[in-house]
Amino acid sequence: MTIEDFQKFIDEQDALFRSTKNTSRTEHERVLARTVKISEEFGELCDEVLASMGDQRTGKMGDRSIESLSDKFADVVITTFLLAKSMDVNVMEALERKIRKIREKHNKQYVA
Repeated sequence: MTIEDFQKFIDEQDALFRSTKNTSRTEHERVLARTVKISEEFGELCDEVLASMGDQRTGKMGDRSIESLSDKFADVVITTFLLAKSMDVNVMEALERKIRKIREKHNKQYVA
C-alpha cells in the first residue's frame, strides 16, 4: 500500500463516518470523539504490547499474536490520521518537517 492509497482510504472512511455516524454532530464534537477514540485504540495497543511481553495478568493474556499486535498499531495510525483530517493537518507535511528538525538538531549528537 502506498501513502496515497492510505490517504484515499482515510478520505473514504471520513466521508462514510460523516454520512452514517450521528450526522447531527458538530465538527467540534467530531474532533473530541476522534480524540477519545485514539485514547481507546492506544490503550488497546498498550494491552497488546504488555501481553506480547508476558507482562499482562493471566486473565488478560488470551490468544495473542503478532497479527493482533500489528492490527492494534494500525488502529492507532488510522484513528490518528482521521483526527488529523478533522483538524486540517497534513500529516505527511508534518512528518517531513519533524524529521528534518530531528535530523538537524538531535542526530548531531550521534555523529562523531
